[in-house]
Amino acid sequence: MSEYLAPMSGGQDRRIVPGPVRGGACPPPSEIVVVEVRKIYDYCFQEDTLERCFFVPNLGPLATVTTCEITNVTCSEILDREPLPDQDGLALVSIQVSLDLRITVTPAPNATPITVTRLVTFPKRVVLCAPTGTEVTCDVRGTCICTVQPPMAGQTQTEPNICCTIQLCLVVQSGAEVKILVPSFGIVMPQECRVSPAFGGCPPIPPEVCGPGITV
Repeated sequence: MSEYLAPMSGGQDRRIVPGPVRGGACPPPSEIVVVEVRKIYDYCFQEDTLERCFFVPNLGPLATVTTCEITNVTCSEILDREPLPDQDGLALVSIQVSLDLRITVTPAPNATPITVTRLVTFPKRVVLCAPTGTEVTCDVRGTCICTVQPPMAGQTQTEPNICCTIQLCLVVQSGAEVKILVPSFGIVMPQECRVSPAFGGCPPIPPEVCGPGITV
């Protein structure tokens, strides 16, 4: 809870603690300071579903996929930004997303599972407010599921035999480190930490006496 305490007698300091603002207004700031922050100029999200097939050697006709996991994701710009005509600051941004799949496969019944990794890359183009000096980054999260494809007549030994469906949520944003002016209420001083009581209470309470007490 935000709290404003009037100065003590003869003092000038105001003690303000972080929290919700009560009463509809903040007390007047004590100064205006310069802080360095990361400003987000624009951001957007897209959902994508990818289908990818891979070849894994030495799989029997009864092979099964146990798990599929996305272990690492990177994102980078691959082309120069293309400013949109008559759209101040807006640009067409081209990025490449790369993700690692870790797939656990059981080659045959009662066989020891094996782990294979595959790299999946795909391009993406979005429109962002991305003026000169901004950096484009992205956050990608998702899931995957894979199945073993049954062999077909005349299929060669190197054709894909595992296919995966990858569902992704991609958030792309443009930002930059900037210095801005903000009103300040002073430096935040730490409060004493609160701790939970010891298990069973401290000091421990002795158990109650069973039955009626003895009168002396």
